Amino acid sequence: MATLIAFNQYTLITKLSEVVPEKLAVFFKISGYIGVISSFIGIFAVWVIIAVIMHGLSAFFEGERDFKRTFEFVGYGFFPSLVGSLVTVPMSLYYIANAKIPKIGLAQIQQNPDVVKAVILSTIPRDLIYSNLVVNIAITVWSLTIWSFALKHARRVELRESFICALIPTVLFTAYQLWSILKLL
Repeated sequence: MATLIAFNQYTLITKLSEVVPEKLAVFFKISGYIGVISSFIGIFAVWVIIAVIMHGLSAFFEGERDFKRTFEFVGYGFFPSLVGSLVTVPMSLYYIANAKIPKIGLAQIQQNPDVVKAVILSTIPRDLIYSNLVVNIAITVWSLTIWSFALKHARRVELRESFICALIPTVLFTAYQLWSILKLL
């Protein structure tokens, strides 16, 4: 999953580096490499954070077993994200590859630093944003289901209790994703 996301991010940054002045293109390319590395670190960090939250919440319901088991079982809940990435990343790559982005001059960037963001948003079709949103919602529900059963077995708590423990970080993560997407609109 991290590989797909990293490749998508790198492709977008590379495309953007073609439209900015050469002096700035170097920074875009460097940020592309940083994005690739942070994709791997970020996904692992999200996994750890979600596992810690679920493990901690399940302690209120007298959950048993150690964190290692919770961490392992919570990992299964990321399988839907892999499937979702196999759908959304190729769509995004298609639009990135076919995007006609106008050249941006250094003077334009100095006058309005948000011009790069505006140009990016003008090349991303709203349909892509909305379809990715629908796919992400479906993936989130699927992950929540897996996490509920995973936590039930990892911590030996009732399904209702494990659902509550899985729901809280899922809602927080979904809210963050929605906020990130709505910022683009």
